[in-house]
Amino acid sequence: MAIMDFFRDPVELKELEPDEIERRKSEEFTSIIDVRTRMEYNSGHIEGIKNIPLGELKHHMKEFEPDKHYIFVCATGHRSRAAANKLVRNNVKNVSHLKSGMRAWKASGKDIVKD
Repeated sequence: MAIMDFFRDPVELKELEPDEIERRKSEEFTSIIDVRTRMEYNSGHIEGIKNIPLGELKHHMKEFEPDKHYIFVCATGHRSRAAANKLVRNNVKNVSHLKSGMRAWKASGKDIVKD
């Protein structure tokens, strides 16, 4: 993963607000993935979403389907942007992320669950 992945938005990346994430959670061809560390995820995450820490993403690349929509979540938006860059470079083009990350989710008053 290149350092610039944290700062560069792929042209395909869509930024979503918390309400949009909440609406898309139940869509059949959408998968929401939290790319924070396991410790961050366990301390509070969006209910029902999968955790694949950014550092482990490369080991899961074969699991990503090109025709599916992936939404990434992190603490502030930098790691989710990097995850989207990684997928775009691997021919998965339908990618979004939670703009401003879990900080925005919490500020909007949305529920979080803890493990």
